[in-house]
Parts: sequence; structure tokens; C-alpha cells
Amino acid sequence: MKHTHTETTEINFSKLEERLFQINDPKLFTNFGFSRQAEYLFRNVPTLIVATGGSKAAAYYLKMFLESRETLCEVIEPRDYFYKKNINQFKNLIVLSNSGKSNGLLEILKSFSGSSYLITSEYVMQEEDYTYTVGYFKNEPSPQFDILYWSNGKYKEREKSFISIIPTLAPMLMFLELSILKETKKGELSSEDLMKINDKLKQLLEKSKERIYNLNFNFKDTNLIQILSGYDTTCASSILESNMIETGTSSVVVHDKGSYCHGRSNLLFQNETSPIIYLAHQMKGLDNELLPILIQEYPNIFLFHTLDEDASIFWKEYYLALQMYFLSKKIADDKGIDLTMPEYNPQVVKKLYKYKGEM
Repeated sequence: MKHTHTETTEINFSKLEERLFQINDPKLFTNFGFSRQAEYLFRNVPTLIVATGGSKAAAYYLKMFLESRETLCEVIEPRDYFYKKNINQFKNLIVLSNSGKSNGLLEILKSFSGSSYLITSEYVMQEEDYTYTVGYFKNEPSPQFDILYWSNGKYKEREKSFISIIPTLAPMLMFLELSILKETKKGELSSEDLMKINDKLKQLLEKSKERIYNLNFNFKDTNLIQILSGYDTTCASSILESNMIETGTSSVVVHDKGSYCHGRSNLLFQNETSPIIYLAHQMKGLDNELLPILIQEYPNIFLFHTLDEDASIFWKEYYLALQMYFLSKKIADDKGIDLTMPEYNPQVVKKLYKYKGEM
């Protein structure tokens, strides 16, 4: 199938800054309740995070925040919940879903015995399945879980996209602000705080775009992309991997840097022109050994990093996530694919995406 248009991709990326600032509007900080609400809801107890698709990247980012609070947590797919034998060991359940209606979520939220929370967009308020004023499903005798919205009510324009951009970056922004609350030991963020955050976001957006703009490589003939990642870059690597796979842009393999040294390097040996996307927040011993060897032996090694930012790991990973979105756009542009509205098999997508049966 041929991809012949990129209009929606250009619209979504041209409006990225505007949409983020609508969600993080300093003028509405008095109604900006997510951070204040979430701060006491996310207790320091074993926590299970359930997410799929674009929400999984945000889930990894949330996991990073919770672990900074010395909270034991794990990220799983919705289907995994029904096969996991130690569910009762978790006291908190956090479900991330833009629609709030992914298959299995209702059953998961109803069956969990501890405290449970759904983090979603404001659009859930418009769905018939929910009674949003009290935060539980209709026809239930009592609230079963709390709903936290990442939108502040002003963000009205639903993103038309096959992949998640704002629905991933927006909850990540909320978790970033939770980390700022923790670091500064403030009870809540003021209007001035949000303005400073937005100024930083604007700076990182511009730096990310410039980094990709200056990337002197054409991905037109690329059919395999390999990502070298680590524990601290799991969120960013999952964004690029998910974007490429869900749009059919390229096959992707994600390697742990340590495991790469134990045989996984042979995939590049057999596909020596395959681009390597190397992710790093700092250059440690392994990076200083591995990266120069790859650059010496192979032609297409690209380092994406946050070494130019002296900031917390939460700012760094958000910065790297932005780079991965703009990199996704470049790869799709080079291949003539509409990143956010690609062509797909309508029969397969219709039957599988809307599946609501047993998990």
C-alpha cells in the first residue's frame, strides 16, 4: 500500500506546543487539580500500572516517578492482569488510558481489591459508560475507583491521530510536575510555576526540532531500526518503537545496552546499514566503550542524548521523549508516510481494535 499524504502529521506537530500549553495553562491553575489530587492518591505501597499503546510510554515515566519515592511498582499490559498470580501483593492499581475504554479495563478496575485509579482524558466525561461526577461506572452501587483527568477542561480539540502524541505527553507532563512538587516540597504549583515550566517546555521543543532538523540522514530505504536503550530511557525508547510499529513505518528492535554486548550485536553485523538509535542521559563506562566501537565499525549510528541539559532525570527523559517524536516524524516523512494517519487494513483494524471479548 502506498502512503500519499502527510497533512494530519503536519497539523498535529504544528499544534503540539499550543496543545500542551492549553493543558498547562497558568491562567487556570486554580482548577489545575491533577497534581494536588495525585500527590496524596499515589501512596508509597506496592503499585501496579496497567497501560497499552501510547499510554505505556507514560506508564514507564510514571513508574520512574514512583520509584523515586521508593515505591515498588510494575508496568503490565491489560491482558497480563488476568494471568498474573501475585495481584493481591499490590495495594494500588493505576490504569492509564486516553479513552478510558480499552478492552479489559472495566473488569480490571472492578476486580482489584486495593485502591484503584484511572488516569484519562476529559473525553471520558462525555461517554455514556461513566458517571464522572462521582468517578465510577453507571449502575454500580458505590464508587469503585477514582478518575484523574490530565486535561484542565480547556483542551477541547481531540487529537485526530492513529498514534498518541498529546495523550502521551500530557500525562507525562503531569507526572513531571509531580516530581517538581516533590523536589521543591510545595503543596501545589502556582501560576508562576506553570509559566516557568512552559518556558522550559518551549525551549526543549525547539531544541528537539533543531536536533532532528540537523540530522543528515535519509531514512527512505530503512526497513529495520535498532534502538540501544537503558532502564532510564525506557519511556523514550518505547515511544519510537510504538510509533514505528503502529504506523507500519519500520521494523524496530529495542536492545538493552548490557545485553547488546552478549550476542545481540550480531543483528547489526548482518544488517550493517541498519540505523542504530543510541539513547543516553549520561555517558558511563559502558557507553564510553560501546558507542565508539559501533561508530568505528558501522556507518549509521546516531546518538540522541540530554547531555546538554543540567536538569532532573524527569526533565531529561521528557526532553528525550520529545526528540523521539520528532525523529518519528522525520523517519515517516523520509518514507512518505503520514505518521499520525497512516494507511491500514480496515478489516483487520475494525475487528481487532474494537474487540471487547474475553482477554
